Amino acid sequence: MENLAFNEITESELALFRQFISLPMVLFNEEKVFTVNEGFYDVCGTRDQERLNRSFKSVMSDGQTVRTIRESFRTGFPIRFEVELIREDQEKVHLEISGKPVTYQGIPVLLAFLTDITEMKRTQEDLSRVSKLRMLMLEVTQSVLETEDLDQFFHLILTNALKALSNGSLGTILVKERTHFSVASFVGFSEDILDFRLPIEDSFLYRTTQGRMDRIVNIPDLLEIDSYYMNRTIFGEEKFIKSTITAPINIKGSLFGIISIDAIDVNAFDEDDVRSMEFIKNTIEIALTNHLSYKEKAFLARYDRLTNLYNRTYFEDQFGLVRDHALRYGESFNLVMFDVDNLKKINDTYGHLIGDRVLQTISQELESNTRSSDFIARFGGDEFVGIFYHTDVMKLDEKFQKLLAKMTDDPLTVSSHEIICSFSYGISTFPDNGKSMNELIKTADEALYECKVKHRKLFAHP
Repeated sequence: MENLAFNEITESELALFRQFISLPMVLFNEEKVFTVNEGFYDVCGTRDQERLNRSFKSVMSDGQTVRTIRESFRTGFPIRFEVELIREDQEKVHLEISGKPVTYQGIPVLLAFLTDITEMKRTQEDLSRVSKLRMLMLEVTQSVLETEDLDQFFHLILTNALKALSNGSLGTILVKERTHFSVASFVGFSEDILDFRLPIEDSFLYRTTQGRMDRIVNIPDLLEIDSYYMNRTIFGEEKFIKSTITAPINIKGSLFGIISIDAIDVNAFDEDDVRSMEFIKNTIEIALTNHLSYKEKAFLARYDRLTNLYNRTYFEDQFGLVRDHALRYGESFNLVMFDVDNLKKINDTYGHLIGDRVLQTISQELESNTRSSDFIARFGGDEFVGIFYHTDVMKLDEKFQKLLAKMTDDPLTVSSHEIICSFSYGISTFPDNGKSMNELIKTADEALYECKVKHRKLFAHP
């Protein structure tokens, strides 16, 4: 190592520094601290020499810091570097140290001044944290628009939440099902957790919010409210959940579920993690609301809200595809029109809510007696329409007669009154009775009218 002649600093100069310079000052080398001023005590939060020595040793345990100091002694150049210090009150402070090599009592030392950059570092860390969160949650938002698989969406949420809350080791998303929560997604647990059913009242969120479940909860040590959570994890038999941060997921003002990020250590999460969880929670709620709204609109575009059968618009769109396919391959199919018997009289006598129940009952019976290759739609009001493949008119007629007999034997009971849910029907065949939808419906309607005349004589409602 090259020997350089450093300026000598005297005791009188140090005394002046201590008296007139308020900026925290320290004179030190790799071995020890030689002297400090009043400002240094303020930064460290203690005058206890033993504590100061421990803090100094922790700084000197960093290899990069030691190399920086040695390089300054070798070259004689001033240096500037940052260190992290834990004060007596356990507060973490960030310090920038600016110093130059001098000689004190014949020994090379650094005369350094300290600047508290804690707030600046916190601002930088917050910006970095928020930026990272935004990128992770942007991926989540895009995912829910690109996939209909909610399991995949939930797994991505948990994976990205664990990246954002780096002290977390495991995570779950639980979905509310009446009186309990069931597991929708998990990370870090064994697959046994899929059979887990958690009563709502037993959840950490319910217990720590006295049942309100209206805020994010950070539980630093689960022993404070219960015991360490011993569900099997991928970290080994003796690794239990000891702390958790959990948040409610609300959709349209109602509790949808909860997301929990867990750790196998106590005190794993801090206020920054709570703020991150707030961001994650908001992103989940917005993304899920948009997803469910899109699914609802997509459903209503195809289905009838009352009966959950296909609607007329979807049926008409599908009919064009069915007809083109049949024409191309020389196939046939049957179109059946259904009309609910006596619906107006039922509505007038019992009210429209009961009339709706009759429509729902008949639609369920029709759907349950339809093969997966066939399909039924609500055509409008009290009318249904269906497409049936690979059968003939006689077999269809036999099928619907059996269904009507079954429904007659099992009437709908309303306030001690029995209402027979029956329907009339008419069948037409493609291409024998026509090649257009209107032609087939006209033929089926004519047959339906004949059937309805017969049913008027059979079924009487008050």
